[in-house]
Parts: sequence; structure tokens; C-alpha cells
Amino acid sequence: MKTPNMEQLQGRPIVFYDGTCGFCQASIQIILKHNKSQDLYFAALQSGMLETLVPPEQLPDPLPDSILFYEQGKLFAESEAALRIARHLDSPLSALAHFRFIPLSFRNLVYRFIAKHRYKIAGRIEEACMLPSSEERARFVS
Repeated sequence: MKTPNMEQLQGRPIVFYDGTCGFCQASIQIILKHNKSQDLYFAALQSGMLETLVPPEQLPDPLPDSILFYEQGKLFAESEAALRIARHLDSPLSALAHFRFIPLSFRNLVYRFIAKHRYKIAGRIEEACMLPSSEERARFVS
């Protein structure tokens, strides 16, 4: 399968992740495994696709180095991104989306703590080691 072009990506939900983060890579593996509908696409933050696909006025400054989620023309960050991604996952992981009832400030506090320590948790990856199948590869944007 071929990588989608810019036209094909319009309106598709895209997960932007830190391609050098072991924790982020593991998260992407979980998302791939539990997104049976295969409606999510992926791009490393280092690829430059975020700046290409998302209107400049929506880009946060400074650009975060953890997961972002672009859906229906809006960019979501931190815990909001994670919980919106969860809506696309199969049960039981989709139930995580229900944690939106927790105040955003507290959710983001927890998210930032994990993000700050993610390299200690899972290390840093200097070169891509994730070997997606040809089907999965078609969902990665470069």
C-alpha cells in the first residue's frame, strides 16, 4: 500500500508523535494494534508534516515534543489529544475517553509529568526501529 498524499489526508485524524521517544513509539504500537478501523494516520513531529498539514495559526509556540492529535480541522495537545485518540481505539481502551470528566488542568498536570519523564521511562531512539507491516506503513505520513 502506498503512503497517502496530502489530498487523501484532508479530514483524516492524524497522530503526531516524537519519533525519538521510546514511550511514544510504544504508544503508537498500542494504537496500531487497537485501532481496528484503521482510521488513524501517523507522522513523526520531526517529519515536518505538522507544519505542512496544520494551519499556522493553530500551531502552538513553542511546538511540544510529545503527542499531538489533528482531527476535524483542530489540533489537540497533551491529555486532550490522548483522550481523543482513545475514542478511535477498540474496547476496552476506548473507555479511556471517558476520563474527559476530570478537569483539564489536572489531566494535563499528570500528562506533563509523564511527558517530562518519558525518556527515563522508555529511553530515546536515535533511529527508527519500528517496523510496521505494509498495511500499517500506508498509515504513516512522511
